[in-house]
Amino acid sequence: MPSEPDAFPDALRAALSDTGALGATVLQLASRLDDSPVRVEAALDTLRRDGEVLRMGRGLWMLRDFERLETRDDFVDPAEFVERFRREEGIGLARYNGPITFRSNESTPVHRWWPYVQGYSAEFVEGMIARRGLPPGASVLDPFAGSGTTLVEARRSGLRAVGFELLPPAVLAARVKTRFELGPDDLGRAGEAVVRATDRTTPGVLPFLRETRRQFDGATLDELRRLRNVLPPEGSPVADAVRVAFGRILIPSSRLHRSPCLGYGRRRDPGGPTPVERFRAAILEMQSDLEGAAATRDRWGPPALVEARDARHEGAPPGSIDLAITSPPYVNGMDYVMNYKIDLAWLGYARSYADLRALRGAEVACDNLPRSETAAYRALRDLPDPWLREILGRLRDNIARKRNYRRDDMHAVVHRYFADLRRVLVRVHRALKPDGRLVLVVGDSLLAGVYVPGDLLLARIGRRAGFSIEAIEVARTRRSGQRRSFGLRESVVTLRRTRAGSAPRGTRR
Repeated sequence: MPSEPDAFPDALRAALSDTGALGATVLQLASRLDDSPVRVEAALDTLRRDGEVLRMGRGLWMLRDFERLETRDDFVDPAEFVERFRREEGIGLARYNGPITFRSNESTPVHRWWPYVQGYSAEFVEGMIARRGLPPGASVLDPFAGSGTTLVEARRSGLRAVGFELLPPAVLAARVKTRFELGPDDLGRAGEAVVRATDRTTPGVLPFLRETRRQFDGATLDELRRLRNVLPPEGSPVADAVRVAFGRILIPSSRLHRSPCLGYGRRRDPGGPTPVERFRAAILEMQSDLEGAAATRDRWGPPALVEARDARHEGAPPGSIDLAITSPPYVNGMDYVMNYKIDLAWLGYARSYADLRALRGAEVACDNLPRSETAAYRALRDLPDPWLREILGRLRDNIARKRNYRRDDMHAVVHRYFADLRRVLVRVHRALKPDGRLVLVVGDSLLAGVYVPGDLLLARIGRRAGFSIEAIEVARTRRSGQRRSFGLRESVVTLRRTRAGSAPRGTRR
C-alpha cells in the first residue's frame, strides 16, 4: 500500500498501465495495490471525472490512452494485416453482397425445425452452389454441419450431401431435416401418440443440470418431464423427428434465451402456450413443411449422409467431393456445449457434467476448453502459420502483464484452435476432386487486446495445406464482444484444390 495518500493515484495509474488494453475490475486493482476496493473505486471515480480513465463492459476500467487501440504503436490493427496479406499473398479483400446471416432460417421451411442460431443462411448456400454450376449428383461436404443448412440445400439442389458434426443434438436435427421422404401423416400420428401418452404418465427424473428448477417454472417442468418420459427411442425417421420437435420447444418453454449465448433474460408468460401445445404446434409445422417439400421430389438429390464424426481425424474418401461449404467455429468463439447443454441433457446425450466436459474437450478449441487440452500448445513451436508467432506472443505478454486474466493459457487455446482447423483443411483438401472448392465463412477476433485475423490466417493455412487462395470476400461487419467500439468482419474465404496427392508434410504434431 502506498505510504503517502498523494501517491495513491499514481500507483493506480501504474496498475492500469500494466493491465493496458485488457483493463481491470475494482477488485483486481485492489488486489494488485493491496488496498481496499472502496478506496480504489473512489479514486477511479475521480480519475474518470478528470477524463483519465473510462469504464468498459464487464466492470473493467482502463486508462483513456487505451480507448482506441488502432492509434497505439504497440497494436497491429486489421488494416495492417490486410496490407501484409496483400503483399505476401497477392490478394486483397473483395466484397460479398449476397445474404449470409442465419436469421432468415428461423422462418424458412425445414430450416426452422431446430434453433441452431450460429451459421449462415439457406440463401447463402443456394448461391454458393449456383455459383459453382455443379451438375446433378455432384457431392457437397460440410465438415462442420451444425443442424444441416448446407446439407438441406445441397439435397434440394439435386446434389449428394455429406456432413460431419460432433454435437449430438445437431446431428439428430441434420438427419431429420434432410429426410424429405418422411410422411407427414406418419409424423402426425406419432406426435399425437406422444401427447396421449403424456396424459397417462407421471413426471420423470430431473436432468442433472443444477439450475433446472430455476430454468423452468414448476408446471412447465412437470409437463416437460412427462413429455420426455414418453418420447420414442432414437433410431427411426419418425422417432427422430418427434425428438427434434421436443428439443425445439425446450428454450421457448424456459426462462432462458439463446441469442446467441445461453442465458437468463426473460420470464415466461404464464398465459403462454404449454409445452404440450408447443409440441403439437412444432409437429404441425413440420408436417406442413414436409408437404411443401414433396412438390419438388423430382429434383431431390440422394439421401444425405450425416455422421457424428470429428472432421479433424476422419474425412470423406479421397477425391469424392466437388464442393465443400462450411462455417467453422470462430477464434475463441461460441462454447457450443454450454450453449446447447439444455438439449444435451434433456435428450439424454449428456448425463453428467463429466459428459459435458468430455464433449467440450473433443471439439475445436474454445475459451472453456479444459486446461489439460492446451498443455501441448503453450510453447510457440509447430505453429500452423508464421504470423501466429507474433500474435500468440502478444497474447501471452498482455495476459502476463495483467496477471489475473480469466485464463493464463489463452495463447495456447488460440494455438490449438488453428492447429485443429489445419487438420480439417488437410482432410478436406484430400477429399476434394481436382479443381474443387472449399468455401469458409469465418470471422476475425479481438482477444485480450490483440487482433487475430482469423479469415486471413485460415486462408494462409489453407495454402500450406495444398489449396490456392481464390478470394476473400467481406460479407458483413461485426462488433467485438470485448469492446463494442472495435469493428470486426465476417468473410467468405474460397480455397481451390489445385493439385492431387497426399496431405502435405507436417500434418501430425
